[in-house]
Amino acid sequence: MGEPDVAAELEQVERYQFRATYPDQPFGPLIVDEPPPVGGNRGPGPGRTLATAVGHCLSSTLVNTLERAHVAVAPLRTTVQVEVGRNERGRLRVRHLSVHISTRPLHEEDRERFDHCVSIFEDFCTVSGAVRVGIPIDTHVAPGPA
Repeated sequence: MGEPDVAAELEQVERYQFRATYPDQPFGPLIVDEPPPVGGNRGPGPGRTLATAVGHCLSSTLVNTLERAHVAVAPLRTTVQVEVGRNERGRLRVRHLSVHISTRPLHEEDRERFDHCVSIFEDFCTVSGAVRVGIPIDTHVAPGPA
């Protein structure tokens, strides 16, 4: 499940709007932007893309865990709330993520295996596991083409 290494490339379209592409992948680009007042809101901003990544990874991990246990479930619906606040230096930061996944076993006789899967799946989630403890990020800014 998942790629060992993932790459994304972003190219500025205008101001805070960027086109994100994914090298060697068959799907098209994603437009990302900042919300007003600085951006044009033409795509999800960083907080929403983080929410999407965490929600998608947790949802996919739960599906994988349930499939391995042969537990059929109702289609998942996942909601991720992102709490943003200021740190001690007054800088905006993501302070908390709250993820709610709604599903149920299709057959009540699978309830025990379903409950077991729900109790363990988070430990296998690549993205939320890393975000939860913090990810070192190396940032480099270098001159680009004119």
